Amino acid sequence: MTPFEKHFIQVGVIGRPKGTKGLLRFHSYLNDDRDVNQFKKFYLDNEKTINLKLVSFDKKSPLITIDEINNRTDIEKFVNKKIFLKKEQLSPVKGNEYYFHDLEGLEVFDNKDQRVGEVASVVNFGAGDLLEIYFIKSKKKEFFRFTEQNFPFVNIKEKKIIIKN
Repeated sequence: MTPFEKHFIQVGVIGRPKGTKGLLRFHSYLNDDRDVNQFKKFYLDNEKTINLKLVSFDKKSPLITIDEINNRTDIEKFVNKKIFLKKEQLSPVKGNEYYFHDLEGLEVFDNKDQRVGEVASVVNFGAGDLLEIYFIKSKKKEFFRFTEQNFPFVNIKEKKIIIKN
């Protein structure tokens, strides 16, 4: 993990311009596209600060402006740029809620407290969150639904998660 990845999290990608007034499509990874307006500063991968503002929606995606740029020529340089937030800008989680980036890299233990693997990634294809577990013994990765039944114990501070056998 690079120093940049330790402190920042990707929250979206800039899409193609729409019209001539400096509007861009935004492919957001935030829970709600409207959350864009809750944050003051966003970052490009070179840590340059930019200001995004959600101004409307079209059929394909939310439409944003960047740094009050209001013409197509100047705005086109942002197309396909990844957009980040500092992790400390994110709201604290409640109860047994977790950010994906907090789960990735957790050591996986069985219910006999034997280390069996590591959380390789977390994905959601629309039907619920899945943890991709890399198993040490088989050297294979498998997906599991992230439920309390399958993972009865999660401790982010200890970087530990228990998988039910």
